Amino acid sequence: MSNGFFILAVCIIMTSTCIMDEYYQDGEQITFIPEPYDQPFPRNPFKGWVAWGRSPEYDGYTQPYSMLYARVFWAQIEPQKHQFNWLDFEREWHFNAATENTKIILRVVLDNPGEHLPGMNKDIPDWLFEQMAGGGTFYTTKSRGDTDIGNGFSPDYTNSELIKEHKRFINALGKRYNNDPRIAFIQIGSLGHWGEWHTWPEGTGAFPPYETASLYVAHYTEAFPNKLLLIRRPLQYHAGAPLVGVYNDVIGDNNAWATPRWLEMIAMGYTSEWDGGTHPPLVSDWWQRAPSGGELASHPNGANHWLESGNLETTLQQLKDSHTSWIGPSSPGKLANSVDYQAQIDRMLKTIGYRFVILKVVYSSWMRAGDIFSATLSIENQGVAPIYYNWPLELTLSEGEHTVFSHLAQNIDIRNWLPGTHEVKIELQVPPQLDKGTYNFGVALIDPDQNRPAIEFAIDQSLRRQDGRYIMGRVEIK
Repeated sequence: MSNGFFILAVCIIMTSTCIMDEYYQDGEQITFIPEPYDQPFPRNPFKGWVAWGRSPEYDGYTQPYSMLYARVFWAQIEPQKHQFNWLDFEREWHFNAATENTKIILRVVLDNPGEHLPGMNKDIPDWLFEQMAGGGTFYTTKSRGDTDIGNGFSPDYTNSELIKEHKRFINALGKRYNNDPRIAFIQIGSLGHWGEWHTWPEGTGAFPPYETASLYVAHYTEAFPNKLLLIRRPLQYHAGAPLVGVYNDVIGDNNAWATPRWLEMIAMGYTSEWDGGTHPPLVSDWWQRAPSGGELASHPNGANHWLESGNLETTLQQLKDSHTSWIGPSSPGKLANSVDYQAQIDRMLKTIGYRFVILKVVYSSWMRAGDIFSATLSIENQGVAPIYYNWPLELTLSEGEHTVFSHLAQNIDIRNWLPGTHEVKIELQVPPQLDKGTYNFGVALIDPDQNRPAIEFAIDQSLRRQDGRYIMGRVEIK
């Protein structure tokens, strides 16, 4: 059959469905076409749902999630100047759960309306409050007729002592987490209520001018050179800095001031009502290098409101337009698996972030030990965004579950797998000492921090070994 041609169809019964994986051999080349897989992968890293990291909310998630959100309260971490309670902070926000495919998103919040540490009515440390001479605004909206955001303290962001200490604090965070593999993204918070870069409603604090706000952004970019950063809205501070993305905390809301306005800011630029600066639009391909995230807008009916038939298509279109990779902590993650919403939840999960499908693999059917083995993979990203960390593509030869040879393709950067189809050509030398025989040929995407497969391909899952590697066929070593 070395010069022949044949088709082998493998039929696997899965939930009463016949999956057809097709193999073609033409001479010394084999073409393998895996059957696509239609279900979402909620545990794939850097995409999907983000759960609230602190109990009791942490305990209420029924949907699988890939990340945890940790709100960084300065008063909690540094109650005494230069004395940091890292372990208490990490314990409360369940950093211990950041294993395997679960990562953490951090956001520093200096003003968290209505929710403070026990016995406190502000979120900055007492020593800092005194050092600032109390500069800022105590507020309450519970007794007012306008929007009720609760009570709190909005610090004077122009205070020189605050700016100086904020830089020191963010530097300390960077020393702790800049190279920490548990941390997926850093949200540039700090300014405004909830770190959302606004002081609304009127009378609840003053937002700083552009020149001052830009100092706070610089603190983050200097302290976290190895982490991907996001900010609440497109700002001139990071124009041209491709590693700063954006997050939208009102996903689903289609009112003119909400997500449509946020998308308009990205595309057209705007003059800020908060800092007074004029901010240009982001470059059109910003999402190819910088992530987009956020959370569902709050609604009296809960997160399921944005999954209702009258809202789902609008929400999905917003996610596509903003190239969103993750949603949370306000997300469908607390909705139980049910016939009412699970189909909508799955559809949303399959839309956001990346979704890699192996369409076809062409590889050498045999070789001698020491020869060059070549393979070409056709990979389609069916999602709306790339993955933003360059995890290596691995090729393996194995016997059963035992890997006898592995190779990391150094010339492949999976961050370039944008939505669409990509041809990936790989060549590697088979070890001369490899015993003759027939081996399984497999592929995987490897988490470099844990040195293991960590991303699932949307193909026939019977091809997936227990260790996460996908078997593409058989190779004979002569």
